[in-house]
Amino acid sequence: MKHKPTSTKETSVTEIVLPIGTCPLDIFTFQCWLKTTHGGHIYQYVSEPTQTGFSVQINSLGHIECAINTTLLRIEAISTLGGLNDDHWHLLSICYQYNEIKCYIDSEITHIQQQHIPLITDGASYSDFLLSNKHIDAIFDGSIIDTTLLNRCLSDAEIFDYYQYPYQQKVITENNLHIYQKRHSDHGETVNFIKPKRQEVMLIIFNDTEYDFKKLTPSSNLFLKQLPNIIPANERCAYIIESSNECWPHFIYQVDYIASECSDIKISVDIFKSLTPYRSTVHINAVDELESDCLINQSTETRLSAEIRISENTVITQAKHFMHFLNEVRSYIRAENIITNGRYYSEQQFLVSTGKQMINYQLACQLFNRRLQKRPLAIIKCTSTHDVKVVYKAAIDYNLPISVRSGGHDHEGESGQTNTIVIDLSNMDSIEIDPISGIAAIGPGTTIATLTTALAKKGLMIPHSTTATVGISGFIMGGGWGPWCRKYGMCCESLLQAEIVLGIGETQVISAANKPELLWALKGGGGLSYGIVTRFFVQTFPLPPNLLKFELEWNCYQPETQTLIETTPTMRLLERWEETINADNTSCLLGTNLKIQTKSLASTMAEACSKQGAELTQEPNRIGTCITDFDPNSIKHNCVMYGHWEGNLASLEYFINSQFSEVGLKPDRIRIEPLGGLTQAYGEQLMESWNRESFQCLQQSQAALQAWGQNLQMKGVKWQDLSQPAPHRVTSRLADQTGLKTGHINLLESLTSTQTLEGNRQLGLFTYVTLNAIAGDFYRKISESQQKQSAFPYKEKAYIIQYQAWWNAELEEKAQLHDNSVYTRINRALDWIDACRDADIPNTSGAFISYKDKTIPTSVYFAQHYAQLQRIKGAYCQDPLNHFRSRKSII
Repeated sequence: MKHKPTSTKETSVTEIVLPIGTCPLDIFTFQCWLKTTHGGHIYQYVSEPTQTGFSVQINSLGHIECAINTTLLRIEAISTLGGLNDDHWHLLSICYQYNEIKCYIDSEITHIQQQHIPLITDGASYSDFLLSNKHIDAIFDGSIIDTTLLNRCLSDAEIFDYYQYPYQQKVITENNLHIYQKRHSDHGETVNFIKPKRQEVMLIIFNDTEYDFKKLTPSSNLFLKQLPNIIPANERCAYIIESSNECWPHFIYQVDYIASECSDIKISVDIFKSLTPYRSTVHINAVDELESDCLINQSTETRLSAEIRISENTVITQAKHFMHFLNEVRSYIRAENIITNGRYYSEQQFLVSTGKQMINYQLACQLFNRRLQKRPLAIIKCTSTHDVKVVYKAAIDYNLPISVRSGGHDHEGESGQTNTIVIDLSNMDSIEIDPISGIAAIGPGTTIATLTTALAKKGLMIPHSTTATVGISGFIMGGGWGPWCRKYGMCCESLLQAEIVLGIGETQVISAANKPELLWALKGGGGLSYGIVTRFFVQTFPLPPNLLKFELEWNCYQPETQTLIETTPTMRLLERWEETINADNTSCLLGTNLKIQTKSLASTMAEACSKQGAELTQEPNRIGTCITDFDPNSIKHNCVMYGHWEGNLASLEYFINSQFSEVGLKPDRIRIEPLGGLTQAYGEQLMESWNRESFQCLQQSQAALQAWGQNLQMKGVKWQDLSQPAPHRVTSRLADQTGLKTGHINLLESLTSTQTLEGNRQLGLFTYVTLNAIAGDFYRKISESQQKQSAFPYKEKAYIIQYQAWWNAELEEKAQLHDNSVYTRINRALDWIDACRDADIPNTSGAFISYKDKTIPTSVYFAQHYAQLQRIKGAYCQDPLNHFRSRKSII
C-alpha cells in the first residue's frame, strides 16, 4: 500500500491509493494488527484483470464489515459482536475460500452474518471499492501494523500461533506501521512510526510451603528482567518480568521450577501479557501435593500486577497438623482415650492400623442417628476440665476444627462432624448434690438415666428428658423439654451456674453475678456456640410422694394385621388435648404429649370409595400431596396421649373420666405405671415411648398383646428398641398460645399423605407427629422478670409439633443391612418430612433447636432472641474466628 498526503488549511488526511493486483481473489487470508476508538476503512484490494476485489472496515459500533466481489457474486458479511473500537490492540484475521468468509479476533473465531448477492452487470460493483479523496469520512482513524494479504487460507492453528508469537513470525509484505491521522488535527503529517512499548509484569509470590523452588527453564534474551533462579520457602517476594522491544504487541513468559529437596514437587508459571489489558493472564500450575492461586490486581496496556500464592495441599497440611496435634495431646491424655483409625508416625509420614483399631474407631464414630455417617479425625475422650482445655487449645493451635459430644443425640450429627477433633465428654459424668441448697453439679457427659437415678435416691429431681441415653449438655442448652415441663418449665430454667471453657482456653464459672448474659444464652440458646461447658449447676426439686405415668390410646392397631380399629375422630381428640393443657384445673398433669400416627392416603381413599360406592376425584392439598373428599372432622388416626401425673391412682382415673370418657372420648386402651419412679431405678422407667415407637412390641403375638392391653396397669414391660440408636429424621414448629384453631385441618392433612405408605409399620418404618405440651402452670404464672431469665424463645407457645420418621431400630432389621425391604420406602418417608416442614399450618411458627433440621434457617430456631445471642457470643466468648461452630450454632 502507498500513501499520498493531502493538506488543507483546516484538515489533514491520508488518502489510500488502492493496491492493484493481477491475481483473482479465489482464496486469501488478510491479517493486520489495529487499534482504534472510531473505525473506518482498513484495507481494500482490487484485481483489475478479473474485476474482483476485497474491502474491510470497522463501523461506528465496532462491528467488522467486509465485502468480496467475485466474477459472479458479491459477498457481504458483518460480525454479530461489536466493540472492536475499544482503543486496544487486536489481531484481525479474515479468511476467504469457496465463497465463504471466516473472521477471527485475536485468534478466536467470531460469528458473522453473510449474504450472497448475484452480480447482474459485470463490473457494476467494482466502483464500490474505489476510495479517493471524496471518501475522507470513511478513512480509518487509528493505528495499523503488519498488514498482510496471503494467497492461501491460514488454518486455525496458524492464526493462533501468529497471535501468540507475533514477534517470531516473518512478515510476508513490506508494509510498515502506518497511522492514519485523526480528522481536524492541527497540522498535516504523512506517516508516523510508533515505537513498540516495553511491557512488564510484577509478580508478588507467596511461597507458603517448606520448599525452596529452583528454576529449570533457561533465561531468555527476549526479557530484560525475569523471575529468579530460586523462590525461597516461607517468604513473600516481589519480582519484575520486563520485555524487550521485540516483544510486541504482547509476550508469553513460561518458566518451570522444581522443589530443591523433592524432585516430584514441581510448579510452572505461564504469563500472557498483552497490550489489550483484559486479555492478559497469569496461570500457575502445580502438582497435586500443592495448591496454588493467582489474583490479578491491575492490568493496563503496559503493566500487569498479580499475586501468586503457593501452599501445600490442604489435605497434606491438615495431616501434618493432625500428627503434631496427636503428639502433643499424648503427653496429657491416656492412650486408650485417643481413638483414631490408625497409629500415625510423623517422622516416617505413614499410618499403621490394626483390624481392632479400625473397628474401635468405626464404633466410636457412630452417631445416635444412624442415617448419618461421619468420619472425625479423632475422638478424644476427656475425663476432666483440664483435658478439655488441653485438647481444645492443641486443636486450635494446629488449625484443626472441633466438634463437642456428650450424649451424641444431635439429630443432624453435629456433635461428631467429619474431619474434626471430637472432644468427647461422655466420661465426664460426675454428679455432686449439695444437701442444703439442693443444687446438683453435673458433668456434661451425664446421661438422663444415670442422673435421674442418682437424684431419685436423694428424693430429688430436675425437669428431665423422656429419653434415658440423652446427655445433659445438649439437652439443657437446647431448652430441655420433658414430662415435668408444665410444672417446672424447660430444664434450662433450672440452670444456675455453668463452668465453661471460652475461646482462648480460659475457664470461668458464669452465674447471675458473673457474665449473666452469657448464662442467659446457655439457657436455651443452643449448644457449642458460646464455649465448652464442663459442668452444670442445676436447681433440683423434691420428688412428690405420689407419681404416676400413663398412656391413653384411641384408634388402636389390630395387633396381628396392624390395621386401624377406627372409633374416635382425631379432630375431637386434638381439640380436647389442647383444652386440657390450657386449662387451669389440670395442675396435677405435670407434663404430656400427644402422638398421632400418619395415615396412608391410599387407604383413606379406598375406605371412602367403599362407603360411597363410587370413584372419587383427587385434588391437591396444602402440603403437596393429593387429598380426596378429606373430612377433617371424621378422619381417624392412631392417637396416644402420654402423661406424668402427680397424685394417686384414683385421682388419675378421675382425670381420665372427666376429661375424656365422659365427653365421648373414652380411650380404647389405658396403661398406667403406678410406681412412676420413686425407687432407685427411676432412670430405668423413663418414658421412651413418648417420642419413639417399638418394632419389638409390634412383633409380639396377638394373644400376648391382647392380654397385656386388657390390664389397666403395665407391669414393667420395657421394649429395648425404644432407646436404641436408629436412622431417623425430624423437623418441628410450634403452636400458638391458644392452639392451632383453623390450623387443625392443615395438621391433619399433613398426617394423611400419599408419601406414607400402607404397610410401613410392618417393615419397622414409623412416621408420626408428637405434640409436646409447654403450656401449664409454670409459664402461665411466672412474672415478667422471670420470663427474661432464659434464652428459650417459646415460653408463650402452647406446644411443640415434632414430625418424625424412624426405621431400623430393632436388631433383626439392622442385621439385614441393605437387603431390607424398608429401603423401598425410605425416600417417600423423607419426602413426607420435607412436605411437613414446608406445610402452611396457620397459627404455627418457629422451630425447636433440640429437634434439629438443618434445612431450617438458624434464625428461625432462636426467633426474637437471635440478634441478642449473636451479640453475646461476640462480647463474651473470646472466639473471634468462630471455632465454636456447627451448622446450627450462633454466628
